[in-house]
Amino acid sequence: MRYSIATALLACAGSSAAQDFSNDGNYGAPFPDTVYPGFESNNPVVKEGAQSNQTSPPKYPSPWVEGLGDWAEAYGKAKAFVSQLTLEEKVNLTTGTGWQLDSCVGQTGSIPRMAFRALCFQDAPTGIRFTDYNSVFPGGINVAATWDRGIAYQRGVAMAEEFKGKGIDVALGPVAGPLGRTPEGGRNWEGFSPDPVLTGYLFADTIEGIQSQGVMASAKHFIGYEQEHFRQTAEFQNYGFNITEPNSANIDDETMHELYLWPFADGVRAGAASISVVCSYNQVNNSQVCQNSYLQNHLLKGELGFQGHVVSDWLGTHSGVASVLAGLDVTMPGDSTAYHSDGSFYGANLTIAVLNGTVPAWRVDDMAMRIMAGYYYVEGNTTRDEINFNSWNYDTYGYKHSYVGDDFGQINQHVDVRGDHGRLIREWGARSTVLLKNVANTLPLTGKEKLTAVFGDDAGPNIDGPNSCSDHGWGSGTANYPYLVTPDFAIQSEVLSKGGAYQAVLNNGALDSARSIARAANVSMVFANADSGETYIEVDGNLGDRNNLTFWKGAGDMVETVASECNNTILVVHSTGPVLLEKWA
Repeated sequence: MRYSIATALLACAGSSAAQDFSNDGNYGAPFPDTVYPGFESNNPVVKEGAQSNQTSPPKYPSPWVEGLGDWAEAYGKAKAFVSQLTLEEKVNLTTGTGWQLDSCVGQTGSIPRMAFRALCFQDAPTGIRFTDYNSVFPGGINVAATWDRGIAYQRGVAMAEEFKGKGIDVALGPVAGPLGRTPEGGRNWEGFSPDPVLTGYLFADTIEGIQSQGVMASAKHFIGYEQEHFRQTAEFQNYGFNITEPNSANIDDETMHELYLWPFADGVRAGAASISVVCSYNQVNNSQVCQNSYLQNHLLKGELGFQGHVVSDWLGTHSGVASVLAGLDVTMPGDSTAYHSDGSFYGANLTIAVLNGTVPAWRVDDMAMRIMAGYYYVEGNTTRDEINFNSWNYDTYGYKHSYVGDDFGQINQHVDVRGDHGRLIREWGARSTVLLKNVANTLPLTGKEKLTAVFGDDAGPNIDGPNSCSDHGWGSGTANYPYLVTPDFAIQSEVLSKGGAYQAVLNNGALDSARSIARAANVSMVFANADSGETYIEVDGNLGDRNNLTFWKGAGDMVETVASECNNTILVVHSTGPVLLEKWA
C-alpha cells in the first residue's frame, strides 16, 4: 500500500537510501574497523591493506612549536612565561586534575607562583554542558543544512560569548570527526556533513568565531572516529562484549588526506587557527590515536604545521612515555585507566620520566610552550575571570572538589550568559529545515485551516521535564535547556491565534484516536524522530550508534495510520541522521 504524504520536512538530517544491515546479525552497519564476512569490497580502487592489517609507521621526534607567522607574538609571550617554570609546573600544565575533582569536566593544574589559575576545558558542541542559564544551540548537522558560512561563524561567536561568561578557557569543539561515514553513527549530529569540503569550511568558520571572543577552540575528534561501537575496551566489556582493544579504523593514505584529514587541515589553517585538537578513542591502522606518532607528529604537527596542543579525549590516553613522544601534549581528565583511578600516566610519572632520561626535557618544554602559545594567541594575557559554575552540582553551595567531598562553599553563581541567543537559535533552526517534498504547494499553511491536527511523541514534551534524561541527545555534546518550546505548544498557539480548531495525539501508541482525528482534519502533521548519541548510555538497545535507519518508538506506525486517513498529511522528521523514507516518498 502506498501512503499519501503531501509534504515531507526534514529538521536536521537528509533522507538516505543506505542499506539497512541491522537484521543480518551485524548489530548495525558495516563499520570501518573490521571487514565483516560478506561485506568485502569489490571496488577495484580500494587500496590493498585499506580494509585490514594496516600499520602506522613511526614518526619521531615530535616537532617543536615554531611560532611562525601570526603566532610570533604569542610564541614570544609563551617563551617568556615557560622559561620561568620549574619542571613540576610545566608538567602541571599538561595533566588534568582528575574527574569530578574540580569545577570543569577537565582542568589542568594551576601555577599559583605565577598567578596562573587552572585552564578550564568544557564540553561544547551544542552549548555549555553541566551548567544552567545557558543556551542550547543547533547541532553541527543543522549548520551544514543551511549551507551558510555566516551562520557557522555567528554560532561560534555566540557560543564563545557564553563560554567566556562562565569562565571557560577551552570549548571542546567544533566537531569534524565523525565525518559521517556511517549513517547510523551515534555522534554524526555533532559534526557537519560527510562532505569533507563542506565540513572543512564550516569547521574553520566555527573555530574562527569561537576564538574571536577569546575562547580557545579544541577541534575534535582527530581522527577516523566514525563509530561508537568498541571505541573503548572497558565500556564494551561492561556490555558483555569480549574485546581487548578499541576498534581500528584502517585507512589508506589517499583516503586519509582526501576525506578525514581535509577538514582538520582547514581548521588548523583557519583565519584564527585552531589552538587545540582532541585525539580520539579509536585506533587508526592498529595504533591507538593518542599515541600514534604518524598521525600526531607527522600529519598534524608536521604536514599541517599545527602550532597548538593535542589533548586526549577523556580516558583516551593509554600510556605515558609512548604518548608523550608520539605528540600528545595534555592528558584528560588526568586519571589513568578509569575515572577516579589513583594515578595518572602524566603528572608525577612524567616528572620521573624526565628525571631518569626516558623523556627528553625539551619535549616537556614543547608541551608547555604549545599550551601557553595557544593561550596567548587567543586570550592575550594571564588575567581572566574566575570559573563561576560547578559541573557536578547545580546547587549554589556545595563541595568544590565534588568526588572527595572537600572545601565546602559557594560553587555556582548562576550567571545568565544567554543574551539574545534565543532569537538567533530560532532563526538558525528555521534556516536549517529542509523541504524535501511539497505537493500542490501544501506549505506554507494559510492559517485558515478549519481543523489542524498534530501527531506523534516527538511533538510533545517530556513529562518529567526537558532536562530529565541524563545527557539527553545523548552524550557529551549536549547541554541543559533553559526552556523548550515543543511543536505542540507552538503550533497550537499559532492556530488558536487565528481562530482555528486544534487537536493533538502525542502518544505513538494511540492509533485509534489518531485515526479518528486524522479523518476529520483539514491538515495533519506527524512528527517522527530517530535518536543516537554516545556509547556510555544505552537507549532501547542502541549503544550510541543506531541499530537501524528507521523511526523510533512506533512513529512509523503513526505515520501510516494518519496518512491512510488524511490526504493532506505533512511528515516532519526530527533526526540525528539519515532515515529511510522511500516508503512514503
